Amino acid sequence: MSNTNISSSFIVTIHSITIQMTYYGPIILLIIGIVGCLCNFLTFTSRQLRKNSCAFYFLCSSLFEFLSITFGLTSRLAADHFGCNLQHTNRFFCKFRAYYVSCIPLIATYLILLSAIDRCMSSSAHVYLRSFSQMKIAYRNVVIVILIGLISCSHILISYDIRRKCGTLPGIYAAFDGMFVVFWLGFIPHALMLIFGFMTVMNIKRARQRKRIKLRIENIYINQKPYRNYHKTDRQLVLVSIIKKDTSTKHCI
Repeated sequence: MSNTNISSSFIVTIHSITIQMTYYGPIILLIIGIVGCLCNFLTFTSRQLRKNSCAFYFLCSSLFEFLSITFGLTSRLAADHFGCNLQHTNRFFCKFRAYYVSCIPLIATYLILLSAIDRCMSSSAHVYLRSFSQMKIAYRNVVIVILIGLISCSHILISYDIRRKCGTLPGIYAAFDGMFVVFWLGFIPHALMLIFGFMTVMNIKRARQRKRIKLRIENIYINQKPYRNYHKTDRQLVLVSIIKKDTSTKHCI
């Protein structure tokens, strides 16, 4: 009898802890996410980075991450703990939320991919490839990625509906949505980030080798302050790009 009471008490304790974690966890993540995004806004809008194409991609990515975190977590928290089950009772909101929490993180992920491509291009030895690392091209690329993200997620407006609760319709819709999440939101962008990240590292190594050879031939002005500051900023953006690639994941809210 005592063992039964202990087991029941343990189950009740675990259930209580789980409820507390699902309540306070999203709140903590929401606060951390908002603070992190605001710090990114301040960093990537600084005078030093204002005209940098890679920083612009990071800034746009942070904006979409902010939109994803604020709406996705608050709507989930409201549904789980405040009885706001609008997504399971309202057909329009069901489709809209499913579309929003897929489309916005997707755009943020592909903007980080653009930053990885930009760093790879800017570190290339070829002048033509370096010419792609410009603000006017960055503006155009961001618009293209946003349009692709909005269009590619449009099937969600059809495949999601309310049955007993909001979710994908059975059959081909569910199969396609699963493949879409795994490949288009997951494997493809992150695989490309790794590839371009590796290429960036190789470009940097080759650039250092060329500098060593050049320094042996003649004494150039490489130690001048403007040159050092420029490459310090460039190296910092490469480091941020690598960190972003490592931490970028699809938030299944």
